[in-house]
Amino acid sequence: MKRSELRKIIKEEYIKILSEAFGDPIAQKLQKLGGLDAGYQKFWKSVANTYDIAWDKLPKGSFRKINSAAEAKKGMTFFVITSEKPNPYMRKDKYGYSFDDTLRKGVLGVTVDGKPQYFHDVGGTRYRRGRTAIGPKGTGFRGAGDAIGKGQRGIFMFKKLVDVADLMYNFDLESFRGGTTALKSKRAELQSGADMYSDPNKFRTANIERYKAMLADRVGSRGQVDKMVADIVKITNTVVAEAMALPKMNQYNELVATVANKEVALKDITRNLNYALEEYARFIQYENDDAKFVKKYPEYAEGGAKDRDSFYKKDMKRVALEIKGYLNNLKTGRFR
Repeated sequence: MKRSELRKIIKEEYIKILSEAFGDPIAQKLQKLGGLDAGYQKFWKSVANTYDIAWDKLPKGSFRKINSAAEAKKGMTFFVITSEKPNPYMRKDKYGYSFDDTLRKGVLGVTVDGKPQYFHDVGGTRYRRGRTAIGPKGTGFRGAGDAIGKGQRGIFMFKKLVDVADLMYNFDLESFRGGTTALKSKRAELQSGADMYSDPNKFRTANIERYKAMLADRVGSRGQVDKMVADIVKITNTVVAEAMALPKMNQYNELVATVANKEVALKDITRNLNYALEEYARFIQYENDDAKFVKKYPEYAEGGAKDRDSFYKKDMKRVALEIKGYLNNLKTGRFR
């Protein structure tokens, strides 16, 4: 087999592996366009080394097409040339010759918060190559490497990249950085009662079992409060499962989930559930106590001679309002 054929097979297998690792087709498209890798320096691996990105956990929609410089200046932006065209920023030597007069199809460059990115060697020595990372030029990394992209010298400036790019794609870096750390260290924050769970499925089962156990202690038929608590358990389990499938961190390094289109710390959501279930247990206790009280003093029963709320019923109404508040937290995304 010829060496060129072997290289082609290796490249095809690399693209195949990449396609399987990403759920977002734009990431696959960017890799296939070319320009992201430079020899042994692999772009996606280098970004993962730098920002702790769990690429295999990113869903479709993590990358989006953008149109303005303002959008491009936030997060990680990829500048794409769709077909060869003249380079308006070409430079000529003293003899009038230029070797960079054409912008070639592919990823021209990549910026993070408006700064063009370069490969860097991290942790290497004079005799041993370290792991690759990315960063802007002159950030103090050892072994500054090539600029990322097919652009020529002189083109790696944010304004120039915006000017010549045919397409721009943006990746919300801040929302997804720290993904592997979140997966490893944050899953233990799923608390149900006094127990901690690292598996969202076990967390879900524990919550349902807690609800069923409380319901079994209930005297009488199910009512509005039971439905509110059931909704709280169901919504919380769904939100937690979605959050753990794609971990995201906020500015305080807390795992977050999306509730009513708002990002909320996951610990606030699980705390909301625990508070609701604690109030539900109190509600059932008050209801059972009221049933015993009315049986002993039937004149306090509905339609009795002293038909008015016992202090147990007053407590039940107070707790029911608390439970309604916990349900509203999940519906509005505003947590107390």
